[in-house]
Amino acid sequence: MTYPPGGQPPQQGPQQQPTEYPPPSYPQAAYPPPSPGHQPSRRGKIGLIAGLIAVVLLALGGVVVLGAVLTAQGKGPLASDGKRIENAIRDFYDTLDNKGFQAAAAKACAADRAEFEALPEEQRQQFESATVAVHIDKIENIVITGDTATAHIVGKLTLEVPGQAPDTDTSTTEHLTKEDGKWKVCSAVTGKN
Repeated sequence: MTYPPGGQPPQQGPQQQPTEYPPPSYPQAAYPPPSPGHQPSRRGKIGLIAGLIAVVLLALGGVVVLGAVLTAQGKGPLASDGKRIENAIRDFYDTLDNKGFQAAAAKACAADRAEFEALPEEQRQQFESATVAVHIDKIENIVITGDTATAHIVGKLTLEVPGQAPDTDTSTTEHLTKEDGKWKVCSAVTGKN
């Protein structure tokens, strides 16, 4: 007689399948009955809530730090007028130093912009051919009177116009005016350029 692979004779007769699992012959563990729709444990919910709170606190902390940095730089909504005036002056002179008179005039008050645009083309060309070197050491004695202000600038400003000797100033008083909520350099306030 030949046996199938595995070496055991085939079993005869109907085979019985267990009707429950685990079969009654195994010891039963005390597990709670499964609930419909698995719910996370209480510990899992607490961990999830704690994680969400940590993420929210980190985001709020980032916003507070960003606001503090911007305010310290004079760019945030809580920045003082003094800091905003200092930024306006530095921005104006950095633009003058790096991009020339026309670009700086675009950052000045409306009266200065209009005055620059009203110059004859020949004079505007002279301004554009001039070179300016600016180094601001400090801005001090800021005095605000309503929508106008003055500030004393200490540093070095050298203006070189072709065919003329360089003109160097080591300090000056700058005049500003507030337009549309922003401080702008405005020499037209004093009537001098």
